[in-house]
Amino acid sequence: MRNNNSLLNFSYVTVGRLVAVILQAIFYLLFAALLEPERYGELNYLIALASTVALVSRFGLNFTVTIYQAKENSQISNQINTLAIVSTSIASIFLIFVNEFAALFSLSVSFFMMYHGNLLGLKRYKSFMINSILRTSLIIIIPLLLYFVFDISGIILGMAISNFISCLSFFKIIKISSFFHLKNYTKIIIHNFGVDVSTGLSSVVDKLLVAPLFGFLIVGIYQFNIQILLMLSVLPTILYSYLLSEESSGVSHKKITLFAVIISVVIAVLTFTFSPMFVNQFFPKYSDGIFGLQIIVLSVVPLTLSSYFNAILQARESTKIGLSGIITIAVLLLLLALLGKFYGLLGLSLAVLFSIIANALFLYLLYIKATK
Repeated sequence: MRNNNSLLNFSYVTVGRLVAVILQAIFYLLFAALLEPERYGELNYLIALASTVALVSRFGLNFTVTIYQAKENSQISNQINTLAIVSTSIASIFLIFVNEFAALFSLSVSFFMMYHGNLLGLKRYKSFMINSILRTSLIIIIPLLLYFVFDISGIILGMAISNFISCLSFFKIIKISSFFHLKNYTKIIIHNFGVDVSTGLSSVVDKLLVAPLFGFLIVGIYQFNIQILLMLSVLPTILYSYLLSEESSGVSHKKITLFAVIISVVIAVLTFTFSPMFVNQFFPKYSDGIFGLQIIVLSVVPLTLSSYFNAILQARESTKIGLSGIITIAVLLLLLALLGKFYGLLGLSLAVLFSIIANALFLYLLYIKATK
């Protein structure tokens, strides 16, 4: 029986996301401390490669299945799940020829994301919370153990194993079926893919550009700053995850959204002020990127706004929202190359901030048009 208590359901999503982000942050900060910045950059390059393949091959189906599970359309949901399994498996096979550990990690991430998409759509918020905590707990323990045996490859393998263990119940939810009828939903799928690109690809594909242009050392420091931003972006992530399912069911939560925006401003200001002290005290190897970190943390405010607009537009099955992904990635990659060349790490941080602002403005314009 579904729980209609909005505050309780939101708290499940909040706790699940919050604990997951904290544990994931511990994972990245732990290996940032263990590894030299250059080796840390290499690790994040491999993670970015696997994550990019996973995201592209998943084609935003984790978001699409959330919408149709929330609409109680099990037939379409099963087709979406089947298509996701096929597409991500094929992509992972090709990735084996580049790096077999990255291939396993790519497939495991896709299955896990599809499982969570189903849980949110089915409004199994408590299961979502428990599974989020389980996965990120395993991602600290197993990769750390395997690191001492296989070095960086062991970290990637451990992450893959953790994801596979956490999504075993995914195969109890789905029923394999033909997915050819999904051609009637092509526009919706494409635009949900665009959302996945704007929210997910921008946080991984950048390393694939920064590494060949500036080297693994810069990637390591840059990714350290990005990881701090990802820690702060837990609020936008929670807001989006909860609102997508609720808005798809026709339930609006404007007060929760306003509260989230106010908190995001407070978080940005506090982090901007105290981040230099934190880095110098605990991670002095990454102190060269402090000013860039102060710039990049301001992105949490437009990220929160984007989460709200994304959820509303997707729930209304917008066929234009996918363009936001193209805009975000295009602006990000262009500015990374240009600003990074002239301003180094500071330029890379400005590129991230400006691309996120551009995405928020575009989504706002779509929102205004959709609500007229």
